[in-house]
Amino acid sequence: MINSFENRVSGASPFKPEFEQYIGSHPGRGSLKIQVSAANRSFPVQNVFVDVAVMSDGTRYSLYHDVTDESGIVNEIVLPACSAADNNSPETAGKDDTVYLISVFHPAFREVVDFPVTVQDRIETILPVALEPLSGDREG
Repeated sequence: MINSFENRVSGASPFKPEFEQYIGSHPGRGSLKIQVSAANRSFPVQNVFVDVAVMSDGTRYSLYHDVTDESGIVNEIVLPACSAADNNSPETAGKDDTVYLISVFHPAFREVVDFPVTVQDRIETILPVALEPLSGDREG
């Protein structure tokens, strides 16, 4: 039986043809949930632009972008990862971790650019992002 995680990643690749080699070398799939808040994580921030990118062979690929919902969340971002079987022993654990770069933008807050997060096969990674308000001297 195919679990719901595998159902979410089936189908044609949404990536550009030049990125297919990266996809082939990362046969696993992990998911990422991003939770954006402000005021010491007290308040969710809606309509924050979230971009997920990866560096591959010296090129930055932007893979996914969306805006946060009313709860400050972008959910179920499915990303290529190294196979879980490749990291099952102490000798190989962490060797082939897949690192993505997360950037978040909102006009009322300082932007976060290329924050690294590791995504692993068959695991949901939850990334809390606490935004810092811009100072009052910004025109706008």
